[in-house]
Amino acid sequence: MKPRTQHRLHRLPRPSPRGAALVLVLVALAIGLMMVATFLDGRRESVPISARISDAAQARRTADSGLELVFSSILASEDWIDEIADGALDAPFEIADGLCTARVVDAVTNLPPTESTLRIQIACTADIDGLTMIAEETFDIAPMIERPLDLAFGETALLAESQIRIEQDAALLAWAGSAGGASAPLVVGTLSGDPHDFQVTDTAITGGCEVVMVDARCYEMGENPAGIRLLPDALPPIAAPVVPVASEGWTDEAVVLDATPVADIDAASIRIRSGTRILIEGDRILHSRGDFRIESGASIEVARGTLVIDGDDRVSIRDAEIAVAPTGRLLIRGGRELRIDDGGIGPTEANDRDALNADGMLPVDVDPNPVNLTGGSGSIIMMEGDAMVTAVIIAPDADVRVEDDVLLHGRIIADGIEIGGRAVVYAAPDDGSVVGLTSPQGPHRAESGDLLAAVRTEDRTSSDAVDAIAEAIDVPVVSLQESRREANRRWRLERRHLLREWRAAGLSKAEIRIRRREWRLANRGGA
Repeated sequence: MKPRTQHRLHRLPRPSPRGAALVLVLVALAIGLMMVATFLDGRRESVPISARISDAAQARRTADSGLELVFSSILASEDWIDEIADGALDAPFEIADGLCTARVVDAVTNLPPTESTLRIQIACTADIDGLTMIAEETFDIAPMIERPLDLAFGETALLAESQIRIEQDAALLAWAGSAGGASAPLVVGTLSGDPHDFQVTDTAITGGCEVVMVDARCYEMGENPAGIRLLPDALPPIAAPVVPVASEGWTDEAVVLDATPVADIDAASIRIRSGTRILIEGDRILHSRGDFRIESGASIEVARGTLVIDGDDRVSIRDAEIAVAPTGRLLIRGGRELRIDDGGIGPTEANDRDALNADGMLPVDVDPNPVNLTGGSGSIIMMEGDAMVTAVIIAPDADVRVEDDVLLHGRIIADGIEIGGRAVVYAAPDDGSVVGLTSPQGPHRAESGDLLAAVRTEDRTSSDAVDAIAEAIDVPVVSLQESRREANRRWRLERRHLLREWRAAGLSKAEIRIRRREWRLANRGGA
């Protein structure tokens, strides 16, 4: 029998609770120290961030203050346009702790403002401790010169005697800058004033059109119906441009040109050969009693004076270039037909598609008025291919058709107008830069709202009539022979000439201000 083994149980000592508490205290202390260090480190970094935020807010306020200062200076000065042109804003100026620079431009053209500017854009840049903020705003202003009265429907985009039709994939768009003109309408319609005479198919594109309706007293449509321009009376007719007659150079033979003509030509027919280069430096009349052909590759530059291309029968311009300098003018008439196929016709700086901007149009400061196209009674003016034409078409007795991939900048006045294919017509909107005969208010209307008798005559665009109308209503007047740019330039030069005379006479600024106000009252009817 095995002996019984005895086991003794030994009780382990119980750990002291005071040691565990010490560990917990040390852990809590370490966590607290870490949190304090993190807080202190974050506070050290947040101090410069707060300072930068404060600087940014101060820079924004400084830029806004600089913008308001520039605009207030413009309102307070009658010579602000000249002052800006002379570099008044070229140097930076200080406001509080910031250094500011400012820029003022015409909001429509993005060019320096002129006397005819209607809207300006002011941008002020403020710099505080290397932090830059920009404040920018657009302001409407009253033009420095009286808006000219245009007797040749210069405010319209398309105006026809009978009908306007835009079809297929064609487009009628506003020729305007991105900052302005979006709300200004493209004025279209017929002399008869029936809105149904303006037709646009489903696939064609038009933007912001306002259709003329005349004799509006006969209708009860409420006030200012959308898309309709109500006129109380009928519109007057307009005559085609006067085509000068050659006083020399008559011949009963056909003339073929391969060089610049040294005199006027009045021939049985005229042909300008392919590849011919012609430079016009004075008034020149080329009249064909039959056909007039300008062949592919021919190039004509009108440097100075007026070039008249006149054909009693058909005028054909095929893949040729005709460029008109700022001191030149071009008039083309097709007695039975004027056909432009490919090529380019227009101002020198805008004669091909390389001159188009990112929006696919020419810059808004390009003037189409020096280039006029017209046609005889019952004729047709056809533009086709990929021709690029910048011109004013005044052909009240002709039909005008724009087809294929033609790009036209300008406006059209004709008997009938058709725009089709993929053609695009860019026309200037009625942005208020001129007062036109379709304007419901203006110096051309009597108190009753009707047109003055002087502006209802068909010969109102003649030089004598223009001068008489300008004197009668006391505002600058433009017609077919003078673009609005030329009229504005004439008034601007007169004003600057007087300023130079007053300064040369030693007049003070206060005296010059009084003289200038008197001159404006005398020349602008108190405007």
